[in-house]
Amino acid sequence: MAPNCSNLSSPTRSLVFASLYSVVFVAGLVLNFLAAWVFFQICSKKKTFMLYLRNMVAADLLMTLTLPVTILTEAGVGPWWLPVLACRCTAVIFYTCMYANILFLGLVALDRYLKIVRPFGGKCGDCLYSYSFTLAMAAMVWVAMIAISLPNAILTNKEPTEGTAHTCKCLKSDLGIGWHGVVVYTNIVIFFTVLITLVTCYVSIFKHILLSSAQFVNGGPAGQRDSKSGHNILVLLVVFFICFVPYHLWRVPFTFSQTHNPYSKEVANILLDGKKATLFLSSCNVCLDPIIYSLMCKSFRGKLAQTLGLKSLIQKTIYSPVSERKQIVMRFKENGSSSSSS
Repeated sequence: MAPNCSNLSSPTRSLVFASLYSVVFVAGLVLNFLAAWVFFQICSKKKTFMLYLRNMVAADLLMTLTLPVTILTEAGVGPWWLPVLACRCTAVIFYTCMYANILFLGLVALDRYLKIVRPFGGKCGDCLYSYSFTLAMAAMVWVAMIAISLPNAILTNKEPTEGTAHTCKCLKSDLGIGWHGVVVYTNIVIFFTVLITLVTCYVSIFKHILLSSAQFVNGGPAGQRDSKSGHNILVLLVVFFICFVPYHLWRVPFTFSQTHNPYSKEVANILLDGKKATLFLSSCNVCLDPIIYSLMCKSFRGKLAQTLGLKSLIQKTIYSPVSERKQIVMRFKENGSSSSSS
């Protein structure tokens, strides 16, 4: 069945989305350039956690820089071929960076799980702790996402006209439409795999914090800081759910409508509006990630406070210090030794 190339977008709703994306663009640009500057100011340390966060900043910046084309397209401003640029270039970059960001969130979860819950490592843990392994994983994420996404740009190869320029599926060859479906469903699998990883890792971390606080801190100041750590973990999960879960639940029927075109115009219009709304929620992640950096990275938080001249915040600890976690690990070790000797 030939794809429906009529423009289903409502001018009023498109203008609303253009306005919303403008807010995200300005806020995301300021916050992520600030985050990039802060990370640049932090002395280079071969820490796996920091490397993942820096890659997330890079992905967020690239996502943010694609938004002006989206804004102009939604507002109906600019030349008629501007949506073609979005289909062939900026949308591909946006999705590549979005899923790279999701994968890095999963790697951050694994890194935190190993450092906090499995601090003694073992053969597998020692490998995952190494900076060279982290570099390899970061490179693999980018290579994999580019390899998956690049054919979407190449196979959007039909000659555009003013009547077809605003509908990406009308610019794709038959192979391009098929590949688009494969990419979307692959990305959905990636998302739910990372979601399961996040929930599993952070629930384990939260349980470990409660256990260590009950056994070795007994409700003191360190126990209160551990409680804040659990709250920070909850914040990350809430942000992830709000930004990404609605989009991926909606994406399945929307992609089916693109690749098979089985629905009426009214249903297709509802699916398109829902996809735009949930994709906007996903784009809001570029504004929320810097908050996550502040909650979870003490070095980032301190340097940010120093950069902004907020000296009173430099000494405040939102996430438990590494030294205290080392003390807890040693207490576990001593407790195990005393138990075995008795």
